[in-house]
Amino acid sequence: MTCTRPGVAAALASLLLVGVACSDNEEPDLSVPSDVATRADSEETEDSTDPLMGETFHVAQAVEDTLVVRTAAQDGADELMTLEAGDEVSGKIICLVSQQVGSWVEVHLPSGPADRTGWVARDDVTLSRHRFRIEVSLSSHTLTLYTGEVVALTTPVAVGPDAPPAGEELFIKDLVETPNPSSPYGAYAYGLSGSDNELDDFTTGNGVVAVHGTADPTALDGDAPYGAIAVGDDIITRFVETIGLPLGTPVDILE
Repeated sequence: MTCTRPGVAAALASLLLVGVACSDNEEPDLSVPSDVATRADSEETEDSTDPLMGETFHVAQAVEDTLVVRTAAQDGADELMTLEAGDEVSGKIICLVSQQVGSWVEVHLPSGPADRTGWVARDDVTLSRHRFRIEVSLSSHTLTLYTGEVVALTTPVAVGPDAPPAGEELFIKDLVETPNPSSPYGAYAYGLSGSDNELDDFTTGNGVVAVHGTADPTALDGDAPYGAIAVGDDIITRFVETIGLPLGTPVDILE
């Protein structure tokens, strides 16, 4: 058993997906900022004492445009729900894996309550893995990105009215490139699980639960009148274009 922790449409230039699936024997690209460190070349070179290794998170992506979720790890179990790719801004069904038992995978779902899980058939998903996680402190207005146990960066955030409450354990389920860097969400936005984001909302600055850029960097390190969790556009661009922060990255919301 393997365990891990747990539409506009025309207006948006594109949707970018990060975190390409890999097989169990293939390590995905886990590049980290050059001023921190570089990853090991393969799983076989892992050193349990290396703080860059740390915890591994597994991500499940549906092979088809629908994914049947069941209440238990068996074919005859009741159907909890059917996830639809068309319901997600990314057009992809992304889940964070809780555990794998035989030919079944327990996953945290991309929408609904943050702690809701269900079981999906292993053959219905591809799995990838990475070692990134994010902590957001609402009280100190900071976001910290970890790779393994190492702090890759800490940056100030602006907390908007759509920010999730403290105590929620979420994950990145989609990535949107906004129409222009002057949009309310800056250059990019990472939509978070536990929410039903609509593509149209990414142009308004309201109603989207995401880690995103900002058109007003003076709001950083404080509260903002719109949005959820805003970082500087240089940071959100680094996440996307330099680090390649994958979908399925856990985001813990702290007080």
